Amino acid sequence: MIRKILFSFFWIAFLWGILDVHDLQSKNYTQDEQLILVGIGALNDGFYDIAEKQFSQFMKDYPNHEKRYEVCYLLGKTLFHKKKLRESKTLFLKILNENKNFEYTDDTLYWLAEIEIRLDQGEEARKLLSSIVKRFPKFEWIDYTYYLLGLLDFESNRLPQAEASFKRVPLSSRNHDLIQASLFWLGLLSFRQKDYEGTVRYLKTLWENPKLLPQGYLRYALFWLGEAQLKLGRFSDATLNFRTFHERFKNDPLIPEVQWRLGFCEYRSGNFKEAIETFQSLKTQLKESPLLFYIHYLLGRMFLLNRDPSASIREINSVVYNSPGHPLTGISFLTLFWDYIQLGEIDGANKVSQRLQKLHHVEDEKNFIQWLNAELIFSEGRVSDSLPYYFNILNSRFREKALYQIGRGYFFENKFREAITNLDILLLEFPSSEYSEESLFVKAECLNRLGNLDLALDAYELIVRQKRNDLWELLALTQIGNVHMVRNEVHKAQNAFKKVIDEFADHPLYYHAACQLGNLNLKTNNIGEAVHYFSLVLKGNMLELFGEAYFSLGEIFYQQGNYDKAFNSFEAAIRYLGESSLWFFLTQLEIGNLHRKWGKYEEAKKAYTIILDHSKDEEMRQAAKLLLNQLGSR
Repeated sequence: MIRKILFSFFWIAFLWGILDVHDLQSKNYTQDEQLILVGIGALNDGFYDIAEKQFSQFMKDYPNHEKRYEVCYLLGKTLFHKKKLRESKTLFLKILNENKNFEYTDDTLYWLAEIEIRLDQGEEARKLLSSIVKRFPKFEWIDYTYYLLGLLDFESNRLPQAEASFKRVPLSSRNHDLIQASLFWLGLLSFRQKDYEGTVRYLKTLWENPKLLPQGYLRYALFWLGEAQLKLGRFSDATLNFRTFHERFKNDPLIPEVQWRLGFCEYRSGNFKEAIETFQSLKTQLKESPLLFYIHYLLGRMFLLNRDPSASIREINSVVYNSPGHPLTGISFLTLFWDYIQLGEIDGANKVSQRLQKLHHVEDEKNFIQWLNAELIFSEGRVSDSLPYYFNILNSRFREKALYQIGRGYFFENKFREAITNLDILLLEFPSSEYSEESLFVKAECLNRLGNLDLALDAYELIVRQKRNDLWELLALTQIGNVHMVRNEVHKAQNAFKKVIDEFADHPLYYHAACQLGNLNLKTNNIGEAVHYFSLVLKGNMLELFGEAYFSLGEIFYQQGNYDKAFNSFEAAIRYLGESSLWFFLTQLEIGNLHRKWGKYEEAKKAYTIILDHSKDEEMRQAAKLLLNQLGSR
């Protein structure tokens, strides 16, 4: 901002660096010019007391000067740096109220927003920043504006608005730290929206390049990456990240939380010995924590599974009797029931069974307990272990749910034929089931995995025709397009993806469809349409598709002989591609080829060397090696 104002003063502010006040006087500068020059120099060099004195004197002596609003702005900036926020705010408001055509209105609005943030007036700051975005899209600090908007909306739980703002930062900024910080917040935002795959995608990219990540975000990126992987059931990945956190940040306040998660991952991975040791050590550290009840419950479950029912009862009693209204009460009673069965204490088991019936208001005790066991074990990810319990209740009132879970369970176990059999029974016996749409989609996925593409297409198309549920219709349409692409049925694939484009404009799969349409038009050499769809991808918020879109555009420009545009597209692609992906190395190859074409052989060697040193694709490495050998004599 200062830079722009300096240029408006034709008497050249750089003189501050080479002249003192006496020099200024000797050059015949007028008093008003001297005040401005000295003030600007002092402000630039951080001498805020001197700057305030100079600008205040100017405002007092020249209230009607043609530069009074510029100096008022500079004084406002000076007071901001001196943390005189309310005085600074008054000056900025004066400018906006009195001079509607002020040349630096965008700057003034921005600094007002910064002040409101520091005064904890988040909503006022948001209004100011939104005004900048609407009125001044080419604002010099538009990237910071989007970033601050994202933070304010995130804090206010306006998640879609926050996401849109953070995703704009990489499109408008060359500040790498700011881009990385935005990706971090996108990761946390995805987690809050339960998009755990998105969290992993954003945070894994950051953690793979920790030197590029602002240090303040490093520990949190690792923690939430582990948390998202835990939510996705990727316990080995989560364990690795939580152990890394434990090793690198030994004295961090989050360590007890990390230890709890390590114990849970060990439990879910079946490493009961390690999990028990971890949880036992945590008991004393988490005396006042709500997590203590979960620790008691999980210890009870593990002791039961290790056939130590007495130890299990001690732990479980800490849940059911010390916190009777806890969410774990129901399944804790179920664990107690099996503890007493193992001990042969039938009276104890009957008493717990009666408590369970009262708790859930049911009369069918035997099947109810079977169903509870099935749901409990399935929810823990032990799908195979849950199936016998579901089979035991197929002839009960739980039949519909049992068929649904058996079908899903077999799908997760990659037993696709068995999954289809049970899902077909469900669809036949319960045509109006709440699970029918998902069951039909899972059946289609099974057929797809088995290579029965005709039957898979029939199932996907039935979902589309029924139009019972937008989500399953969208997923089915997307898979129809993907199947036709696999079969090289270009026209049919285009029709499916165009339906996604026409009917689901607000969904992320809209941009997936646009990207696929770009690829399909490339196949048919319809270059104009391909450019249109890849450009459409870049107008959206799906950053994970940007790398492919930019690469494809680069290839188009390369073939057209527009090498400058091609190079710019490839460089843009690199910003969004994971450094281990095939796309990344293909892009490096093309960048190297362009440098070689331009005679920039050292730059070409750098690109090829990246491929040779880091790519795991042997063909790609051999290609890079050959090209490097060709350049060796140059």
